[in-house]
Amino acid sequence: MKVYIAEKPKLGKAIAEQLARQSRKVDSGREFVAGADWLVCWAAGHIFEQEQPDFYISAKYPGAKKGNNGRFRWAMEHLALLPGQDGWPDWSLKLDGEKASLFKTIKQFVGKATVVVNAGDPDREGQLLIDEILHELGNKKPVRRVLISGFDEVSVLNGLRDERDNSEFQGMKNAALARSRADWLCGMNFSRAVTLQAQSNGYAGTVSIGRVQTPLLGLIVQRDLEIENFKPVDYFSLVAHLKVEKGEFTARWRPHAGQAGLDEDGRLLDRRIADQLHALVKGKTGTVIEYSDEEKPEGPWLPFSIDKLQVLASRKYGYKSDAVLEALQSLYEKHSLTTYPRSDCQYLPVGQLADAPQVFAAVTNNLQFDAAVLSQVDLSRKSRAWNDKKVTAHHAIIPTITQKSDLAGLSRIERDLYDEICRRYLAQFLPNRIYREVAVTVDVAGQHFATSGTTTIKAGWKAIYGGSDEGADGTKNGEESAVLPPMKRGDPTFCNGLEIQPKKTTPPKPFTDASLLEAMINIHKFVTDDRVQAIFMKMLAEKKAGDEEGGCGLGTPATRHTFVPKLIDIGLVTRVEPEKGGKKSKETYLVSTGAGRALIQAIPPELGKPDMTALWESAMREIEAGNATVDRFLGMQANWITKTIEKICSGPLKLPDPPGAKRFSGNGASGGAPRAPAEPAGKECPKCGSALMKRNSAKGQFLGCSGYPKCKHTEEVAKG
Repeated sequence: MKVYIAEKPKLGKAIAEQLARQSRKVDSGREFVAGADWLVCWAAGHIFEQEQPDFYISAKYPGAKKGNNGRFRWAMEHLALLPGQDGWPDWSLKLDGEKASLFKTIKQFVGKATVVVNAGDPDREGQLLIDEILHELGNKKPVRRVLISGFDEVSVLNGLRDERDNSEFQGMKNAALARSRADWLCGMNFSRAVTLQAQSNGYAGTVSIGRVQTPLLGLIVQRDLEIENFKPVDYFSLVAHLKVEKGEFTARWRPHAGQAGLDEDGRLLDRRIADQLHALVKGKTGTVIEYSDEEKPEGPWLPFSIDKLQVLASRKYGYKSDAVLEALQSLYEKHSLTTYPRSDCQYLPVGQLADAPQVFAAVTNNLQFDAAVLSQVDLSRKSRAWNDKKVTAHHAIIPTITQKSDLAGLSRIERDLYDEICRRYLAQFLPNRIYREVAVTVDVAGQHFATSGTTTIKAGWKAIYGGSDEGADGTKNGEESAVLPPMKRGDPTFCNGLEIQPKKTTPPKPFTDASLLEAMINIHKFVTDDRVQAIFMKMLAEKKAGDEEGGCGLGTPATRHTFVPKLIDIGLVTRVEPEKGGKKSKETYLVSTGAGRALIQAIPPELGKPDMTALWESAMREIEAGNATVDRFLGMQANWITKTIEKICSGPLKLPDPPGAKRFSGNGASGGAPRAPAEPAGKECPKCGSALMKRNSAKGQFLGCSGYPKCKHTEEVAKG
């Protein structure tokens, strides 16, 4: 009996459907499908999770004091928490209670198996997810591995036919295990150390520190400080008014290397030099020294990954990343209108081309498109999106074959996202856009002036967007619309002089959901350490085909949407509504609060920077390749964590009171003056076991839980 364990029910059922064509199905249930000589069961994400610190503390410190809630109080003497090292008990997992039934089913069928097949997603987490189940079961039976990246017939069959030994993928499992354990170590140790040190200085709450969350806050704080400290610079832009035999045009000045009067960014700061240049070229005849006029094709934008769709939805509609994922999950699970949403891939399996007629019928039945545009659709056309080699754990988000003529049941965001997904899909079967690209450089009295222009000749696939000039990410594409007159290299050009345009540099803009998401994807752009930057560049150069991010981003496509809401919820970041020309922008700004700034400025700098992402990913790749071990990596983490805790405890760590203490003013971009710090009361909270703090209010002194706002217990100060 061969037992397949899939990561998700949908893949499990897709596998069972193909197996049943070879050997008929004989039984099925809510958590399995069985044939005469095969059986498919499934998990639903991770069935096991890391044990909590109390599990380890109870073993190493049997006399440790518990609060009224039955949990150990946080204490510096318990740090650093290092499972498997320095006398701490070894790492342990616990079963997610909500998934006990799934585990029971898997256990039952693995017991009957002669061969077990790991059908987790074809990535590190998918490998670990099934392997940890088999480890907890103590499985000794042979284990095989199949890599299936889509639910269509071709993808499933190709994966089943390419069955391999599971031991070939232990490097992937080990890399995921190392990352999981290191994340736990950072979160549990640093959150406790920072909280306890801050509380020793009168802070009245808890602090959450995370490998992704805290550097993300650091990015926002750094951007806010850059804006706050920005000093505008006056400069001048020079535009030449030029004339050739068949028309006039304008071109911008391109200074030579070594030109006087420029700043480090190549801006002209000296008005006198601008006037001198005007006098130099006015009335002079120059020459066209470079000229190109090409007709070029442009293929359709690739279908959406979750990140790309979140960026577009933020810029075009103002939707927040977590709202986008929620709507996509609904389109996938509730309405069955789109495919799996948490995909980091923009490519599609070639095998799914066979579904194109059914998908086209469903899309055109559900939505209305211009008949002239649809008449150009050729379902046999194969765009660059169809590429098996570039499909990762999941393929791009596309429409399904679900026929539903009435979409009235969709919310506004669901309708907008479905429309965007459908247009991207249909664009794959429309002709290329054909455009004319012209570029010219002119020399006048030794000075160079250049311009370019782009003109659409045939709209092609862009017709599905109604002639919109938006780019793939929802922003205006910035193409110059002016048509340049005919000319050729060597033609004489008369200069009517320069238009000297006074300008002023502007500060960077605050982060929005879209720009912050792009920063997380391209986190290497925000690293200043040369050594870490070199590691990022090496990983980007070595990224696998189809891996758009190279595994080098901050967070993962499936989790990036979760961090901003959490930072807002714990009072470290706030949203600010920008005003543009008297009208509200669709996007809101993400701005650090006084508490957020204080935290980044108080903790060791390395905790608020993204550098660790590069160092970790580099280590993960070495582990995956078999060149390093999990134990060695975690040993290095233990040393770093221990030293960092020593830094945290080496001096005062002062933070403003947590959110809810009503000490912030204005729009939240900066905190007001702090109140007198709360003092420890020497008592535990009867509800959660955290420390009670003496606080002052307009009505006098009272005791409040340091776990506020999660725990809101208060009590009167004892008299006498």
